[in-house]
Amino acid sequence: MTIEAPLHTLEPTPSVQWSLPLVEGSLALALDRGAPPPTPPRPALRLVPPPERDLEQHAGRFVQAVLEVSAGTRPLQQLVRVLRPDVYEELRHRLSVLSRARTRTPRRPAAGRVASVRVYRPRDDVAEVTARVARDGRSRAVAVRLEHDTERRDPTWVCTALVWV
Repeated sequence: MTIEAPLHTLEPTPSVQWSLPLVEGSLALALDRGAPPPTPPRPALRLVPPPERDLEQHAGRFVQAVLEVSAGTRPLQQLVRVLRPDVYEELRHRLSVLSRARTRTPRRPAAGRVASVRVYRPRDDVAEVTARVARDGRSRAVAVRLEHDTERRDPTWVCTALVWV
């Protein structure tokens, strides 16, 4: 059951007169030739820096060297200059675990290859590297943090973190 209000209690709506702007042509351009409408502010655009091919190549060679060390085709001592001591010890421990886990038949695993490398530079002296590694038809990811050590006699990129995923 609905209750309807009596007609005399409803307020009359005021009459509104609609006025259309004068336009010319089929494009509906306004006739007033005043100042152009304000343009919205442009967003601040930043250019994405181009990829640093030299650093990507260096990072790819470094990851390939780590793969060869883990496969046993390269000695770990070759990387002592570019690994921070704690990363070196962690990698040495990983290699000792891998050597104990290998089977009795002397078979060296394939070293694998670096399929792709991406480098992100949060600061000028830091590079965070992600690499996709292919070995035996499978893919793995390796994440590396490189820091540019300028306090050395021969400034170079030093690995401060290495993670296998």
